Amino acid sequence: MLFGIEGLHRAECCHFAIRTLLFGRHLCVPGANSTTMKPQDLAHCIPPMLELSESDVVSLRELADTLVTHNLQSYRSLQVSSDGHADARRWKELRRKDDIRVYKERSAASGSTLPCLPSLLLLGKVIGKLEDVMFVAAASTDEQMKLTSRCIQDGVVDSKVVKSIVQPTDDHPFRHVGVKWRLRDTRDYVCLDATGITTSCNGEQLGFSISHSVAFAKIPSLGKFGVERANMSVCYLFLQKTPEIVECYARGFFDFRSDSNELFSNLSMNAVATHWLSLSKYVECAEIKKIVWRLRKNSGLPVNGPMAIEPVKITTRSVSTENDASGCSVCKRSYGFSLRRTCKICQCGVCSGCSVKKLVCVLAPDRRTILDKKRTFCTTCMCEVTRSDAVTITRDEIRELQRPEPQDGDLESTDERIARYDKTSC
Repeated sequence: MLFGIEGLHRAECCHFAIRTLLFGRHLCVPGANSTTMKPQDLAHCIPPMLELSESDVVSLRELADTLVTHNLQSYRSLQVSSDGHADARRWKELRRKDDIRVYKERSAASGSTLPCLPSLLLLGKVIGKLEDVMFVAAASTDEQMKLTSRCIQDGVVDSKVVKSIVQPTDDHPFRHVGVKWRLRDTRDYVCLDATGITTSCNGEQLGFSISHSVAFAKIPSLGKFGVERANMSVCYLFLQKTPEIVECYARGFFDFRSDSNELFSNLSMNAVATHWLSLSKYVECAEIKKIVWRLRKNSGLPVNGPMAIEPVKITTRSVSTENDASGCSVCKRSYGFSLRRTCKICQCGVCSGCSVKKLVCVLAPDRRTILDKKRTFCTTCMCEVTRSDAVTITRDEIRELQRPEPQDGDLESTDERIARYDKTSC
């Protein structure tokens, strides 16, 4: 069952085997009998794996391709000013951060006879590479979704991959199509998600990330827990304009169902616009993911499992090891009276001037929450991490996820490896 957005996908949805839902108004309002449950516990109410027929899978893949094609056409036909801003007659600026602006479509701008849905537009740019942006956007596992939301703070409280339809491969490492569930405050969304990199008619590499609401009887409503099922259709596009700048575009339609009141609808749209500004943190999130990947490789921990995140330990020169007692491993100068720090990647001693603290986010042992803490790294390792290729890392993670699970007794357990990692990284 699909959510039709302003008639946008009416034609492509007609052939779909699941009944189309256009502007549905089934409302679940929490009442006196609502059950209290922590947000992080609601994911247990969502089935771990959605079963779909072969025809449904084919139809979902076709819908994903259609959504990509349509949004690329909308992107090419978008009219902007000479300085890259949206037409003020049609779009009202709601939020701004750095070089990113989020606009809301004015009520009289749509000119459509269909029911009018709130619409947002994002225009801007981030400093970085397209591959790093897609490294964050293409989250194909539960852990990647949770880690990304924690890093960029996009307002997602919990999330889950309900069904993977197209898995990433070595040839297309950022290509993923699947059904995902997300919880935001008192609303949740079930969406067909598609990510990847395509080639425009001009031969340019375009990254895309699409979320389009779908509905299945096997994914129950969480209305009894005070959570309302809302609908959206959102597309992000990313274009490498220069070697160091990625141009960003997003268009989204939203159906909040209960917010027929204009005031509440505006408040909801303002909240979404604020969350969209999290796009400015994508490159920073890519760096965090690269750090975690390097730490996992050093410790032998699996790519999709829990990981220790012990406090940063600072020692003085008097207890330095013999190897680096002479001074900082980067600048080679004596520590003097300054504190000696240990890089958590190379385990070498460094001075304060040659070390930086970076946030590290990892999956907790309960596999439901994310742990985060600032850790110390030397500038040499951080330069290597920053320059590391996101495509190479993604391919490495894909190959590791495709490996068969080890049998009991074949390898040390994850808990044993975490304990070993704690000892070696203190």
